[in-house]
Formats: sequence, C-alpha cells, structure tokens
Amino acid sequence: MIAKIRLVIWLIILLAVAYFVSMNTEPTVSVKLLPTYSTPELPLALIIILSMILGAILILMFTISDWFLFNVEKLKIKRQLNLTKYDLEKCSKKKKELEEEIRKLQEEIELLKKEEQIKVEEVKKEEEEKT
Repeated sequence: MIAKIRLVIWLIILLAVAYFVSMNTEPTVSVKLLPTYSTPELPLALIIILSMILGAILILMFTISDWFLFNVEKLKIKRQLNLTKYDLEKCSKKKKELEEEIRKLQEEIELLKKEEQIKVEEVKKEEEEKT
C-alpha cells in the first residue's frame, strides 16, 4: 500500500515538473556555478530537467548509503543475537550441571544425616547400657 502511495506522489511530482517545463521552454538562462564560471545560455526547460536528474541522483546516493549502513547494522545485530543464543545454550548446560550437582549433594547430605543419626542413637544406647 505504501509503495502505491509513493508511486502516486512521484507521478504527481513528475507531472508538475513536466507542466512547469512545458510552460518555460522559451527563455534561455545562464546558471552561475561558481563566482567565475557560468554555463552557456541554455533553455530553462533543460535547466529544470537537469536539476531534477541531479536531485534524483543525490537522493539515490543518500538512499544507498543509508541502506548500506542499515545492512551493516543488521549484520552486527544478527551476529550479536547468535552470540547471545550461544551464551544462553552454554548457561543452560551449566545450569543443568549445577542442578545435577545440587541433587547429588542433597542426596549425600541425606546419607550423612542418616549416618549421624545412627551414630547418635548408638551413643545413646551405649550411655544407657553404662548406666
């Protein structure tokens, strides 16, 4: 939809320029490019057309440079995204390893508690037997 609107706007601009050029075919003008240099006498319509072409070329150059910078930035962001995904996978693996280690340590703690409780019970029995 935006492309169609843009096309219509460009057509309106081109029609306005064509109308303006057709109205100004008769006079000839000289354009001062530098203080010491000016063009030979040229029809005003030709000056208008050349100005439009030069403006279009400049716009195209700016658009291409913006497009190039956009693509470079897009590549940087993709690279950063891939690095972040890699880091996320690495962290997930590390998390699983740590969770497994925690589970093993908890089992070991439970075993140690049971052993300690058995020892405490044995000590109590020994004390009872002594008395």
